[in-house]
Amino acid sequence: MTKRTVVVEDLGLIDSRSGTTILDTVSVGLDSGTVTGLTGESGSGKTMLMKALLGWLPRTVHRTSGTIHIAGQSVLDLDPGALRALRRTQVSFVGQDAGSALNPVMRVRALLAETASDATAVEHTLARVGLPQSLVERRAGELSGGQQRRLALARAVLRDTPILIIDEPFGGLDAQARRTVADLLRSLAHDCGKTILVSGHDVPTLDALVDAHIHLGKDFESTPAESRATVAPIRPNRLSASGIGLARGGRTILSNIELTARTGCVTAVLGESGAGKTTLARILAGLEPSAVGQLTLESRPMPLSGRRRGKQITRIQLVPQDPLSTLNPQRTIGQILERPLTRRGIRDRARRAETVAQVLGAVGLNPELVTRRPSELSGGQRQRVSIARALSYNPEVLICDEVTSALDPDTANTIMALLASVAHESDMVVIVIGHDLDLLARHCAEGIVVHEGVRLAAGPVADLLPHFRYQPTGSDNTGSP
Repeated sequence: MTKRTVVVEDLGLIDSRSGTTILDTVSVGLDSGTVTGLTGESGSGKTMLMKALLGWLPRTVHRTSGTIHIAGQSVLDLDPGALRALRRTQVSFVGQDAGSALNPVMRVRALLAETASDATAVEHTLARVGLPQSLVERRAGELSGGQQRRLALARAVLRDTPILIIDEPFGGLDAQARRTVADLLRSLAHDCGKTILVSGHDVPTLDALVDAHIHLGKDFESTPAESRATVAPIRPNRLSASGIGLARGGRTILSNIELTARTGCVTAVLGESGAGKTTLARILAGLEPSAVGQLTLESRPMPLSGRRRGKQITRIQLVPQDPLSTLNPQRTIGQILERPLTRRGIRDRARRAETVAQVLGAVGLNPELVTRRPSELSGGQRQRVSIARALSYNPEVLICDEVTSALDPDTANTIMALLASVAHESDMVVIVIGHDLDLLARHCAEGIVVHEGVRLAAGPVADLLPHFRYQPTGSDNTGSP
């Protein structure tokens, strides 16, 4: 028999600094033994509602109405000690920036043992989130974004609390990993009686998983743009990489990767979680000093490691999949975006402010956000700020690692169309890493498939899609060419 474990009545939240309404009289009821899906456009308040359930409201966010009750306790009225006890015993939370919550130097085994109520359950839980036992001796910072996300979920599961709140668990995961996580959540609810609230933009996965839906509506901040043709125009290669490899701790991460990217085009890098896509992006951006191989830009050699100097540093910009870890929490969005403009030599304050407003508008964000800090934005908004910051450097190459994973479909399509437009109009090279194959096929001309650290296939993205779509049950969602 189900039991109502979470009750939200007429909850209203407002940003006291800007006067913006974040949530307007939201009422929600969550039952034990069920999975509830929380959907809505990027910035509609999904993450804020989830954090409100744990009493985690930013200082500038105030309650205007309503109550939240968990296990019979009024969450927003508890003293700090009682609130900590409630979080410790009743609720586990996994944020969408899961990697930022993991100590990067701790090994996987220690991170799991830290939260496990039963030490014998560690290996079993690791398998349930689709991670191999071979990862237990690796440090969290050595994992891919999708692996970090599943590690954070495993830690929450091991805490064995009756309520589990998960923000965007499917972002950055390949199709097989999404199925594995969905199966786990379904089992925890239906077989173990847990109350689960999960947000996301992967509508098909959520529809197949959840028992009930909650949708937070909000006016969308931009409109979907028309996608460009994916037939590769005859444009010259601008970026070429060959023999790219990296070994860490005696283990080969990447081996002999080749990649070419054309001026004015969007190039896709595809592959399952943990295949080495993020490592490749970091190597191209000069963030892996131990990398080997050759990289040329405009037919001129570019150092692979931190030896880049002067303008070389800004010629290739990386937009990471975990923006919270790279946006200074003490600075406002305006200050964050003005820094690259200052480095470009734009000294006039009025011109910088005007440029900041323009670049925010270009990624579908309201210029009024300049006074907020990263923690006051949704995950999707932070991702777009990260893109805006990279564009502010006016780079020749823009590498985007899972930049649409935290966005609703319309916003994701808008961002990809923006990237295609920027590439075409600015003669820029844009490289996009992702798992949304249909989205990438609409906007990317060419791409490569990375599988277990090697290049598996290359060519027009449309020709690569069959390698992902027709896989036997239990396989990775890449295949042989």
